[in-house]
Amino acid sequence: MSNFRETYRGSVAAWECDQYGHMNVQFYTARISDAAASVMLAAGFGQKAFKELKLGIAAVNAETRFVSELHAGDLIRMESGVVFAEGKKIKFHHRVYNAETGALCMQAEVLALCFDLVQRKSVALPADLEEGFRAVTVDPAAPAAQVAIPPVEDGFVPTGRSPVQPWECDRMGHLNVQFYLSRFAEAEKQLLLALGYGPARRQADKVAVRPVKHRIQFRRENHEGAVLRMRSGIRRVAADRLFLYHELYEAETSTLSATCEAEVILDRLDGAGALALPQDVTTAADTLAAQLKAPPPPVPHTGVKVPDAPVPGMYDTARGSVDRWEAEETGRMATRFYMACFSQAAGNMLAGGDLTADRMREHSIGSAALDYTIDYFRPLNIGDAYYARTGMLELREKTWRFFHFMLDSNTNQPVARAEIVAVLFDLKARKSIVMPEMVRAAFSKRLVQPEAAE
Repeated sequence: MSNFRETYRGSVAAWECDQYGHMNVQFYTARISDAAASVMLAAGFGQKAFKELKLGIAAVNAETRFVSELHAGDLIRMESGVVFAEGKKIKFHHRVYNAETGALCMQAEVLALCFDLVQRKSVALPADLEEGFRAVTVDPAAPAAQVAIPPVEDGFVPTGRSPVQPWECDRMGHLNVQFYLSRFAEAEKQLLLALGYGPARRQADKVAVRPVKHRIQFRRENHEGAVLRMRSGIRRVAADRLFLYHELYEAETSTLSATCEAEVILDRLDGAGALALPQDVTTAADTLAAQLKAPPPPVPHTGVKVPDAPVPGMYDTARGSVDRWEAEETGRMATRFYMACFSQAAGNMLAGGDLTADRMREHSIGSAALDYTIDYFRPLNIGDAYYARTGMLELREKTWRFFHFMLDSNTNQPVARAEIVAVLFDLKARKSIVMPEMVRAAFSKRLVQPEAAE
């Protein structure tokens, strides 16, 4: 029986491809680094070793063999293990597959050294970690596996696995909201693949996987180096859409970090609307939905209703346009960048509440979203300009509800809307705090009128 284990599941972003139309070599290396984090975790060399023992690894040699191309939109899975671990040395073996076709795309062996992060020099592996690496030993000569069918457990399919990168974390020191959304968006494509509808069929049908709605609830922070794993299931199936449920876990502790309710469609690229789900996809989705064992969906927010259109009292908080590196292979803006816009808008909203970056640093105050509801009205394409406007809905002791509208700069029509519940917290204690009176007073001036603007 093979000792290889899945160490990465994701996709090829359009901006990772070069002028030759395939994924550039640098991003294969990035995937190797991502996969290594999961191998190390399986060996017991996770965040605990990093934080308590102050140990890491340093690659000193890599031998890579490229076998077949990967293109924008392709789904990826990786299998990895260790060839040997002795003394200071660890040799990793990684394989990159096209998750849809099962084709082996790249194979790599990486020699690394155990590295003391304080002394900045190589050191011998502790005995327990050396033994842990031996438990994940693989035969590098073993034949490549065929297409791996994701195992189903309680109606859930594994749909993502990757570590948190330092550049994904914001000034609060935790994973930024846009990178939660990017993982959920990738998971939706992985789940469709499990239903038999992968990138090749999307391309043939000339459709994009487009979200209609996301409801994300954040349970705990994630920090750089943490390995995250995703599982997804199906709530229900309609003629032209799927209602999904995602769970994101911190893999080392199996702690639930975030959940997401999603409504997605196969949106025709010619603007003709949603494609009816193919019969085989509907059948597979119904079968999976019947197996789902999940908590009920969250209840709608109470209190002031979020407006259906921009209202008086809102103010501009972000502006931008869709760059090529923000787009999917379809030319549409990737889902992640809707959240990136809202994240930027939140920073300007805080400044409007007298919480400038300098003041937040001075008082060690941070902010965190607890709940995000995003409605997507229409896609944006490369070159489209947009802006965001923000308003306050209600203020509570520690939390507040606010909302953003993302609007087309040319037509002033809504593109997306986000409703957010957020909290301020002490960056040192990592605990929520009561909203300071200066902030409450400033935010109170931003409370909007309930009626829609004419």
